[in-house]
Amino acid sequence: MIIGNGQLAKAFQKSKLKDDTCIFASGVSNSSCTDKNQFEREKNLLIDTLKNNSDKKFVYFSSCALSAIEYPKNDYYKHKANMEDIIKEHSKKYYIFRVPQLFGDFIDNHKTLINFIYTSIEYNQKFNIYDEAYRYVIEINDVIKIVESYLTHHDSCMTVDIANTYRYKVLDIVQIFEKILNKKANYEIIQKEDKYILDLTSLEKFVKEKKIGIDFGEKYLEQKLKGKLNVK
Repeated sequence: MIIGNGQLAKAFQKSKLKDDTCIFASGVSNSSCTDKNQFEREKNLLIDTLKNNSDKKFVYFSSCALSAIEYPKNDYYKHKANMEDIIKEHSKKYYIFRVPQLFGDFIDNHKTLINFIYTSIEYNQKFNIYDEAYRYVIEINDVIKIVESYLTHHDSCMTVDIANTYRYKVLDIVQIFEKILNKKANYEIIQKEDKYILDLTSLEKFVKEKKIGIDFGEKYLEQKLKGKLNVK
């Protein structure tokens, strides 16, 4: 069973997951969200889904930022932490995957960082960049591969960060797009810090041991984006 209709949910429709698994991919995904109605909608849907699927493995997608104790938590992150607590209380077979910036197909008005940078450069729209902002990323299809492997090889009642092991400076992400698109971005640099560090040692070990076939590292983002944009 798959709950949701976004890119992540649609990608899971093509996965090899069994009927004993419920994928909850219908949560609030915009980390800038402050709408209590959106938070309440997810909470109510989550509780109903948990009650109706108590016998299944339950997969939920949270945020990597929760793993960084020092990172300031806004309403969105507090909401995600609350959702994790509800799952732990109501499910005996949960898998909580904390994810960073996801990217898949490029869609106009899709409010993810990678999509925003792409459309801003492609349509010559001016935007701001924090000079000390860093982000982890992962491509949606790699999320599927990792989740499938954890469900197959790892016991339930677990919480894990899944992300490319290299942390990118946001300015570097912009420059990667400039190189691939052969276009100059129109941006202004703002002096502000926004970053955290993840310990992805266990994930890296798991990916290698299970031979999942994902080449994490500094070149990961550029290689994935070239594939999506059909650039050699």
